[in-house]
Amino acid sequence: MQKKYWLSLIVVLIGLCAVTFTYYNTNYQATIAVVTKVKQLDDLKVTDQYENKDHELTQLLTLKVLNHQHQGQHYTLKNTYEKSQLENQAYHRNQRVFVQIRNGQLTISNVKRDWVIILMIFTLVLLMVILIGAKSWLVLASLLLNTIIFYVVIHFDIQKNGSGTIMIYSLAAMTFATVSFLLYQGIHRKMWAMLTSTIAALLISFGLCYLIMRLTNERGITYMVVEYATQNPRSLFIGQTLLGVLGAVMDESTDIISSLSEIIYHNPKITGKQLWQSGRAIGQEIMGPLINVLFLIFMADALPMTILYLRNNNAIAYTFEYTLSLGVLQSLISAIGIVLTVPTATICTYYFLIKKGAH
Repeated sequence: MQKKYWLSLIVVLIGLCAVTFTYYNTNYQATIAVVTKVKQLDDLKVTDQYENKDHELTQLLTLKVLNHQHQGQHYTLKNTYEKSQLENQAYHRNQRVFVQIRNGQLTISNVKRDWVIILMIFTLVLLMVILIGAKSWLVLASLLLNTIIFYVVIHFDIQKNGSGTIMIYSLAAMTFATVSFLLYQGIHRKMWAMLTSTIAALLISFGLCYLIMRLTNERGITYMVVEYATQNPRSLFIGQTLLGVLGAVMDESTDIISSLSEIIYHNPKITGKQLWQSGRAIGQEIMGPLINVLFLIFMADALPMTILYLRNNNAIAYTFEYTLSLGVLQSLISAIGIVLTVPTATICTYYFLIKKGAH
């Protein structure tokens, strides 16, 4: 406990220093300014052609430039925004922003948020140190390594321009799982059971769903609703689905095999039938909440666009097709993977922890 306390204190101190440095750092190629004064001017009620009501507000901002040739100079500008802040936003005193200065006029291009990202990262590290302890560095190492792998995969996918998507993201998913299990679990029979179960459930569930999609000629799947697609949206959907199924399968496989390994430890003479029944019982407790969590995640991602479509008088069927249909399909494929993980995890546990262990 004392070691964890000092480690947490060190993380807090380093985090505060990093956040403070990032917030006040002005060593950027872009010009940075800080909002020194905010004055509210107007507050008008507005209504659009669809009878949507909102408030249009106007601020008078005073900004001080913090770097480059205009450093120390003050500028004033008006900022008009809607209360809903759908397409624009309000600014606050002491907020730092990236700006452009042309012909003596200053315009705000974006908010400086890098210090918020640093704060979130160190908050995550602190919570991991408090809850996990010394092993937290293994989780961070696997997270960092998977981020690097993901970056490489994205660049490779861009070079291929969407061709060979299934092979690329299948190999990427298996690599993610292998790196995560090897770093955090180490090399032993339980790790091999988790890895084998995860890969088997991933490939079987996605292969089954892909076969159904091909047999039905993918009718009713509206790939064109993928936003800002710069390559074939079908390939992006397949990549999203593979990675989404992987997350669900890894979580459930780890839970089931860890629970079954404890049962085997306390009852080494357990039979295969008893192990199967235990695996089913554990799976039944996990499947429902996990499927609902995935469904809510996919639906939450599409919620803003769904509300926007409905507020603009689009029919429910049209809104579902162009905002929710792909999320529902991904939820179904992930749910199939979750269900298939129960037997694969139980079989892998029996093979690696009982049969191999006895041998």
